[in-house]
Amino acid sequence: MDHYGFVSILPPIIAIALAIKTKNVLFSLFVGIFFGSTVLAGWNPIKGFVNLIPNYIYEQVASDSNMQSLTNLLIIGAFVTLIGATGGAAAFANKIGLVGPIFHPIGEKFKVSREKFAYILDATSSPICAMVPIISWGVYIMGLIQTELEALPQVTMTSWDIFVGAVPYQYYSILTLLMVGYLAYTQFDYGPMLKAQRRAEAGIVLREGAVPLRDTRVVELPKGVEPKARMVVVPLIALLTVMFTIFILNGFPKQSLSGIVIRQGIALGFIVGGIIAAVMAYQNKIMTLKQLEDTVFDGMKGMVYLMVLMIFAWSLGSLTKQLGTANYIVELSEGFLNPGFLPVIMFIVGCLMSLPTGSSWGPYAILMPIGIPVAVQMGAASDHMDHFKTQFPYALTVAFVSAILYLIAGFTESTIILVPGIIALFVIVYFLHKASVKKIENLSEKELAS
Repeated sequence: MDHYGFVSILPPIIAIALAIKTKNVLFSLFVGIFFGSTVLAGWNPIKGFVNLIPNYIYEQVASDSNMQSLTNLLIIGAFVTLIGATGGAAAFANKIGLVGPIFHPIGEKFKVSREKFAYILDATSSPICAMVPIISWGVYIMGLIQTELEALPQVTMTSWDIFVGAVPYQYYSILTLLMVGYLAYTQFDYGPMLKAQRRAEAGIVLREGAVPLRDTRVVELPKGVEPKARMVVVPLIALLTVMFTIFILNGFPKQSLSGIVIRQGIALGFIVGGIIAAVMAYQNKIMTLKQLEDTVFDGMKGMVYLMVLMIFAWSLGSLTKQLGTANYIVELSEGFLNPGFLPVIMFIVGCLMSLPTGSSWGPYAILMPIGIPVAVQMGAASDHMDHFKTQFPYALTVAFVSAILYLIAGFTESTIILVPGIIALFVIVYFLHKASVKKIENLSEKELAS
């Protein structure tokens, strides 16, 4: 038998259900892994628990490619924290006028509500990160992909090929970026966001009773030291130069890069960039050698959660392979579920997980070990609740259009459908704006502020 029947799909189902219920992805993954280990141990929970560490956790950490991905996360975490501690990132943001705490006075000058401000920040950060392979998100996703590819020798593509090739199909990210620009230009706000904007137009950028939420670290530089943009620009240039030099020397972009070359290029690029940032910080008397060391390790500590998430994801993937989860799903769906529905199903399940958990990392950790094998066999300082309430209709709008596009893409595998999708999104936003205007046009200033 190449699968355990219905039992084979229970570990991921348990992980998904618990993630939605508890909003804790790590706990949910662990329970799913423990259940699967117990099944493979002949339903003996004690043996399943004993086998869990050596047979799954240790085995996944010991894998060469997995260890390389984990190491890269530590290096990236150290670099990012180091850059932030030098004050270079803040200076760079100030110089080019990026959004953030520095931009708040401008936002208030133009009467932009904190909710709209938070939406702009959110919609112009995560969607971009989701399409960049050389940052922690890309390393994380390619690490999940690589583990699945190693168990699928019939697939000749690399994790880089798949990640980059999937970018044109990142409908939600692409449409979100276009939508935030469209809304900024047209001011076609709707739903709770329109009410927030009308309140801001009356001079009240933050709702009465709102509790601003910001968990940012203020960079304190030594007295007399001014933050300089070059503290971030020079290390980044060095990082990209080293990284792409290694890629080009190995045939990029004409040839497909192997996983180890990709991970090596990323690691060396961030290491060189980090060394240059450290030297500049020391020369400019921003940090002592001891402070540099502490900062590097603080950055590495910040990656622990993500590293554990990856290890648990790999472990769940290993279990689902042994249980034959993909085989069972394919066998079960034969005759009634067209493979073309797979993209939209995975997208909807991911959305249902992301909403309650507030995480994009978790859904990938649970769904990647299922989606890839099945696809191969068949393809800003705003009140947190105000931010959620006002942005949710916008996210839901983009998700609705994206789901339709994924449904079409599952059957056509065409990227051209993105164009009519963009047009449809803009038209929907226009009519939602008009409908919302009618609902709030008679609200008093007091009602808008509440």
